[in-house]
Amino acid sequence: MIGYVIKKPDVEGFFVRRLNRFLGVGVINGREEFIHIHDPGRLTELLRPGVKFFAYSKSTGKTRFYLTAVELGDELVLVNSAVHNDVAAWLITNKYVLSGYEVIRKEPRFGDSRFDLLLRSPGGGYAFVEVKGVTLEENGIAKFPDAPTSRGARHMLELTRAVELGYETYVLFLVFRSRARLFMPNAVLDSRFTESLKYAINHGGVRALAYKLILTRDWAIIPVGQLDIRIG
Repeated sequence: MIGYVIKKPDVEGFFVRRLNRFLGVGVINGREEFIHIHDPGRLTELLRPGVKFFAYSKSTGKTRFYLTAVELGDELVLVNSAVHNDVAAWLITNKYVLSGYEVIRKEPRFGDSRFDLLLRSPGGGYAFVEVKGVTLEENGIAKFPDAPTSRGARHMLELTRAVELGYETYVLFLVFRSRARLFMPNAVLDSRFTESLKYAINHGGVRALAYKLILTRDWAIIPVGQLDIRIG
């Protein structure tokens, strides 16, 4: 099966509570343990008390475990934003999205900021890509963000500025929910991000893509296909 294979988690447990943005508590081998959470979203529909999770053991840092995914009904949902750029680069390199583009650099600088990817276009120009991971799904609609993100709104305006300087720019939403059929910005939760995205697309020359993936029990992230985007 074709997919982007991630490292297999070596522990599993049951979630208890989230303490802050980066720290949670779970029961592993009958003991409560601190778990590092590498995802800035609220994840309230995923990190519920009693939900089964999978994690990596780690020997450095303040916590002994690093959250990887949670089991939500019959699906595994990736909860590790550290791999998003690698997944996006893999999709591009393997021509699932932006076929013909070449990944030149990860986390390229742009002014005082950084985007996630720098590409070379088929015509020899350059393109910036900002990657956003999506784990919130409601009634078949994937939504971003699931927590207000002033950084995300700023990135949309910076992509617009890059267009003015001659770059192609893209925002790529990686949707990690198996039942998602459509992508929409989460206007109710974060109107600022939504308006920034609308402006970037409608007036700033930024192009938006949403791509659905599923995480298998073999710990491969499988490409499913592009989703329609409804900006509203």
